[in-house]
Amino acid sequence: MNSSSALSTRSELRQSYWAVALIMGLMGAFFWAIRGTGGFGGSSGGLFAGVGWGILWFRFSSLAGYRGRLSSPWMIVAITLGIAYGGMTGYGVYIGWLRGQFYLDYPQGAREIDAWTGYAMLFVCGLHWGGVTGAFMAWCRPSASLQWWHWLLRLMAGALGAGLALWLVRSFPQYVLPFYSEGLYSLAENSTCLRAERTIREIAPHVGLFLGFFAFELVRRDWKAVGLMLVMSLGFAVPFCVGGYWQTFNGSTIKLDWWKYWEMSIGLGGGLAFGLAYYLFNSPEEDNEQRPSKRHSNRAYILGAGFPIWLAIVRSAVNAFDGTTKLHGYEEFANSNRWWVLLSVLVPATILLVGWIDKVQWPRDNSNHPSSRRARITSIIVWSTVLALTAMLLHRVAIPFIPDVVFGYCLLVLPPVFLVIGYWLFWPVLDLECSPIPRAFLDSMLLLMVCMGLIASLHWPMPLNNYVLVGSYLVCIFASWILQKYKLHEFAQRD
Repeated sequence: MNSSSALSTRSELRQSYWAVALIMGLMGAFFWAIRGTGGFGGSSGGLFAGVGWGILWFRFSSLAGYRGRLSSPWMIVAITLGIAYGGMTGYGVYIGWLRGQFYLDYPQGAREIDAWTGYAMLFVCGLHWGGVTGAFMAWCRPSASLQWWHWLLRLMAGALGAGLALWLVRSFPQYVLPFYSEGLYSLAENSTCLRAERTIREIAPHVGLFLGFFAFELVRRDWKAVGLMLVMSLGFAVPFCVGGYWQTFNGSTIKLDWWKYWEMSIGLGGGLAFGLAYYLFNSPEEDNEQRPSKRHSNRAYILGAGFPIWLAIVRSAVNAFDGTTKLHGYEEFANSNRWWVLLSVLVPATILLVGWIDKVQWPRDNSNHPSSRRARITSIIVWSTVLALTAMLLHRVAIPFIPDVVFGYCLLVLPPVFLVIGYWLFWPVLDLECSPIPRAFLDSMLLLMVCMGLIASLHWPMPLNNYVLVGSYLVCIFASWILQKYKLHEFAQRD
């Protein structure tokens, strides 16, 4: 197929954008609903949703006519870690506020409160979740490449924002915590009050981090980065807030899992935000920027794409096992066999990844040189050790005495640390003319995620509520497949 048949103008992109956006939204509804399923949740569930969106973004970027300034493999790690980082905060305590109820010790001690406080807090939750992800995505733009001291200033701006936000909520809690002046938060028996205080202190640094990054881009007048961060922050904040209305149906005569439909609305809205960002900032015809090259380094493909996919899939496989066995009442079996499940997934996945790294990292014309062989063997050994330790630490296998709080932060701190180690291991750095990641592999990973999510959601006997919920998942998945097959398939043939 000659190049003239490829999509090349904004008008043509507008005609197909809705398909990309809808797929992002529909699959996002599924990803986010599974994120809150038993066995997932929090940062580990964020890894699941994040890598799903990241794979879709990279998958679409491989289609002719869709390659833009954000088609880099680094987008997978940016989206995966951004969504996972947001999962370190909670928001369940605000559900009662949406119904006008503030609990001292749920379900005891209910007091009336304005419902808008709950909606406001959910808006803030979504703001930082999408905002930090948008910041990571913006850093993947070629024009975001800065000198080392610029990067230092960027990180310092985020850290300063996080520290300032935490100081504000600690110093002036009366402005963010209802009834604080009454001394309710000083009583140990008011556990729900204390949970609200703890949650706000967790959220504040995340919001401050986003605002710090945002301020840095404003100062340097990188308007595309500012625009991307606004699209992603508001794209999550609005569905977080508006979707909270589903929670008001709890207790109604219609017995459905309203929490899940709220989560699906968040995933739908967040996915549409990804789709909008894809259209606005990943167009191959952006003004004032030269047409992007198809070439990316082996370092980008391995660290930006291979590593986060491996991390999320290995983690999600064990989460699916936990969720499925506990759903059927086999919690003791899950606890006693978790180690073997981890090994059965970790060993083959690590062998495949290390073998792929070795193939991508080393050029064939240099692979027979004695020094190259030694470095190659060293790289294989180090990579195998690094990946095994990463998985074991993240699954609390190697060091089971790590406190829960420390473990939660390790879940997000360790991957970047090992990415740095992996970055140092690469020699030489090659610019590859085509992606070493087959599309069939990306499709297989999406199929695996769908299977894990559905298995962790099914139990027998299934009440009507579960039939409706799983049916909703299948509608999202099937509609996405139809859109991809009949609206985007022709573009894939043009590459």
